[in-house]
Amino acid sequence: MEIACNHCQTRFNIPDDKLPKGRKVSLQCPKCKQRIQIIPGEEGIQSVQTSVIPVPNAHQEQSTPVYDAADKPFGILDKNAKTAMICVSYPHAKEVAVKILNSMQYHILNVDNIQTALKSMTYHLFNVIIVDDDFDINRQGYNQIMEYLNALDMMSRRKIVILLISKNMHTMDNMAAFHLSVNQILNYKQVNSMESILQRTILEHDQFYTVYNESLRKIGKLN
Repeated sequence: MEIACNHCQTRFNIPDDKLPKGRKVSLQCPKCKQRIQIIPGEEGIQSVQTSVIPVPNAHQEQSTPVYDAADKPFGILDKNAKTAMICVSYPHAKEVAVKILNSMQYHILNVDNIQTALKSMTYHLFNVIIVDDDFDINRQGYNQIMEYLNALDMMSRRKIVILLISKNMHTMDNMAAFHLSVNQILNYKQVNSMESILQRTILEHDQFYTVYNESLRKIGKLN
């Protein structure tokens, strides 16, 4: 099936067997990064343009190779699918994170270096990112991830829950989390408590933005 981006007019093909029948799906234009919704209709498929996920600055754009479908972190996902990226250098913490996210029915991308992380974020807006402050430390992986995320437009940024695993900071240090622009901190020594911390963090995030978005709708700033 040939899909056309309504924003930049780029055309690309998606195998028919990759599209779930009778369900709305979402994907990102490989050229302009606009989000395209594919909606089944009575006369076939209709594509609808929605939000933009920008590449924040020139340095990150240069570190992201030209689009290759094989580089996309996931194939076609249901519009309600939950996704997570794990950028963790500590083996035990990574193992725990994978187990927990699998049990929570997330589609998981497990990355080992900053180039893969940045490239994946340009192709996909993750619901959850778990990162440690030693991730790809020789290339300042954690700092580059946070630089990228903090440069996103706020509509995109506030859809992402970030859990920072640290060997130096205390678990649930809310002031430190606010200062670092992450949702919550988990000390490495308490990594076996990750499930309860992550679930609580996601719940608080969802509850806050449910109220926040409803307030915006009431004053006409959100459709």
